[in-house]
Amino acid sequence: MAKFRCTVCNYIYDEEKEGKKFSELPPNWVCPICSAPKSAFEEIGTEERIAEKVEIITTVADKIIEQLTATGVKFVFGIPGDSNLPLVEAIRKQNKIKFILTRHEETAAFMASAHGKLTGEVAACLSIAGPGATNLITGLVDATADGAPALALVGQVAQVLLGSEHLQEIDEIEIFAPFTVFLKK
Repeated sequence: MAKFRCTVCNYIYDEEKEGKKFSELPPNWVCPICSAPKSAFEEIGTEERIAEKVEIITTVADKIIEQLTATGVKFVFGIPGDSNLPLVEAIRKQNKIKFILTRHEETAAFMASAHGKLTGEVAACLSIAGPGATNLITGLVDATADGAPALALVGQVAQVLLGSEHLQEIDEIEIFAPFTVFLKK
């Protein structure tokens, strides 16, 4: 008996469990989970082959968190919101960086600054675009003034909306430039 996987939702049609061969299903049969057509299914073999067929999707946010982990970041302080949810989700999926929810972005920036001052290690503060980003400024200026390592992870509106004065769009580079430093080792 064979097994067939829906390439849309990964539902497995197991001929043995279903008691009917996949080829005997009517042509208009659809996946019971996502309603994909029969043509969206592919035959798979053993359980080991099922694991091979299921792709692990890596997002840009996953890669950012992977790089932050590699550089030693252990904490991200902040508030989740629409423009940073992919990063929050990437943090949730791993176990090396801890997300600390704050009540205000300014608090997140001061927490990252304090962590840097006390440990010498970089921590990150996280905000949404627009007003969330501007709320980080005081804490980041504090970190800069005291030479404490802190990293701001700031949301942004979609690239197609840049320059359109869309809701929450600000020129983040211009706003953060006066107190942002980057030192190469």
